[in-house]
Amino acid sequence: MSMEDDMDYNKLTEDELDEKIQEVLEKVEVCYRMGHSAALDQLLFHLDNLKMELGEKLEKKQFELIQGRTPDILIVTDNESEEEHPKKYNFREKSSPKNNKKR
Repeated sequence: MSMEDDMDYNKLTEDELDEKIQEVLEKVEVCYRMGHSAALDQLLFHLDNLKMELGEKLEKKQFELIQGRTPDILIVTDNESEEEHPKKYNFREKSSPKNNKKR
């Protein structure tokens, strides 16, 4: 594995990123104990990049889960008397109650 492949974090799965983070943390601990500040700085930079990539992947996964739970159409009533003629909002078309023409 070349250094270029090693730095391409978006190809790694969440589990692989987690493993790499653990490996780098172990190396950080060793470098800190030995007083290798230059290597420590490089490892911390690498660690930050790994954490950012993992955070982005988890955020994307969470967004996809939320999107799967969002209904296409939501029926809203103001009170019981209006239940016969509910207002419909189509969230897929990015409509809002103010400009919704499907009432």
